[in-house]
Amino acid sequence: MPRCLHLAASRLERLSRQATALLCQPGWMHLGEPPINWPAEVREQFRFSWLGGLRLSLASYYRRWRPRYSPEELTRLYEACEFREFFFQAGGRLDFEDCTFDLIVSEHFFEHLHLPDALALLRECQRILRPGGVIRTCVPDADLRGYAPPESPGYPGARVPWTHHQKHKSRWNVYSFSEVLRMVGLEPRPIQYCTSDRVYHDDLTAAAESAKSQQHPAADLIATTAYFRRLPSLIVDGVKP
Repeated sequence: MPRCLHLAASRLERLSRQATALLCQPGWMHLGEPPINWPAEVREQFRFSWLGGLRLSLASYYRRWRPRYSPEELTRLYEACEFREFFFQAGGRLDFEDCTFDLIVSEHFFEHLHLPDALALLRECQRILRPGGVIRTCVPDADLRGYAPPESPGYPGARVPWTHHQKHKSRWNVYSFSEVLRMVGLEPRPIQYCTSDRVYHDDLTAAAESAKSQQHPAADLIATTAYFRRLPSLIVDGVKP
């Protein structure tokens, strides 16, 4: 059984059934956010944007009355795998031994870190990956995406302070993320990305075939991106030699 880590995970109740079918299995560890205080989140969102606050209010109202999972289902999901609350700063350490995991996945998290924090966390991921292990990161393709306009500087807006958890503190493209992976000792393998000519590439099939031929313990998970919610995005694998 592969050992897998979901880094900076959303609460399981926010994930699709397709995602939880893959992520809520024995062998998975989730490091994620604490339970969400929706009234406080909505009030804070209204401080930044009336439109954003209205959208979040309607979304939270809808999910309160039409939840994805029953309480019994949620209990089973959390019992099927381990979920720990997570907070990381440069100089911190992930609470795992060296060479523990075969696969790490992270969605739309590294853009919320300043570069020194991102590098520190990626070094920790490199440490806890087994040789041949993979970290699969999914972040906004901020500048090169051809399927949408470039992300605005200081996203989500000038009124959101740089200390806020919503703020995008770094901008990534396939070249910059590949370089930081090299800097921490991982071999970059772009999966879904746009090049400098804004042309979109999808190399997931090639990655799946490579993992299968090498009999990677998490080959089935490397062959899919169904556990990610916000696609298309920039997806780059880092492979530990």
